[in-house]
Amino acid sequence: MRERMAENWCALMQMVKRCMKIFLRDRMSVFLALLAPIIVLLLYVLFLSDIQADSIYAAFPQGIAPDENKVRAFADSWMVSGVLGVSLVTVSLTANSIMVADKQRGVINDCLASPVRRSVVTAAYFVFNYIVTVAICTIVYLVCLVYLAAAGRFALSAEDVFAAYGVILFGALSSTFFTVLIASAIRTSEALGGLSGIVSAAIGFLIGAFMPLSSFPKGVQYFTALIPGTHSAGLLRVFLMRGALDELSAGYPPALADGLSEAFSMRLNFFGTEIGADIMAVYVACSIVVFAVICFAVGNRMLAVRGARPKRRAGRAQGGSADR
Repeated sequence: MRERMAENWCALMQMVKRCMKIFLRDRMSVFLALLAPIIVLLLYVLFLSDIQADSIYAAFPQGIAPDENKVRAFADSWMVSGVLGVSLVTVSLTANSIMVADKQRGVINDCLASPVRRSVVTAAYFVFNYIVTVAICTIVYLVCLVYLAAAGRFALSAEDVFAAYGVILFGALSSTFFTVLIASAIRTSEALGGLSGIVSAAIGFLIGAFMPLSSFPKGVQYFTALIPGTHSAGLLRVFLMRGALDELSAGYPPALADGLSEAFSMRLNFFGTEIGADIMAVYVACSIVVFAVICFAVGNRMLAVRGARPKRRAGRAQGGSADR
């Protein structure tokens, strides 16, 4: 039993190492995976920051002018949490290019024909995906922190900084299980590229990264509440925005802070009930368990490339006739 476990572990590490080498070999792919979240950050800074600042000013009673730097700090913290929430999904989906390419070229058939268990093959793609997602999102997170500090809008405590990074590690698990499951049904790199484009365009709205969820109709809010990425982004908002919210609302009635946290999706509307960070964390944890079970129960069967078995049988038949 121990020998079998050791063999599976060795096979897992070798497959993860192979995927990492292939991924890092294509430097342009790595650069683009890192560049996409940075572009979203730049688009916000250049075009959307004024719009969000105006919406925050509108939340204050008429005749009251809050400090501009505090308003900008709150808006930028909201933007940073949105960028990270989007990155958790888009980077993980893009990292599945190695698995899809292996299926398209038929390379995965060699793995499935070997003594390595199919669950080990699936786990290797998951571990690789998780490592890439965490690594790239960590870099993006550091860039966001540097931006906040350089702009003079850093309102985070050390506890908030580490708690937000814990959410990144936590949310990456949910995103990785989900995207690996979806990508296991895709057969070509072109199809994955098309899906990535659709998801990249839609996910920013669905998790409230580009517009606060409170501005959407109730039906849309209920739908987005079912997406685990929405809850991951909500947790990021809680930890990245609460320092800026405390500074912005200091000296004003508590109702102002409650209104801002609700308007900017620090609390989510879960089918008519407002939920906070504790329920969001539970929801993400449940999604990890559900996606993990489905991934290893169904995803293993979806890795095989159609037509692989008939080819092996034909080869055996030829070998048999040659022996005769």
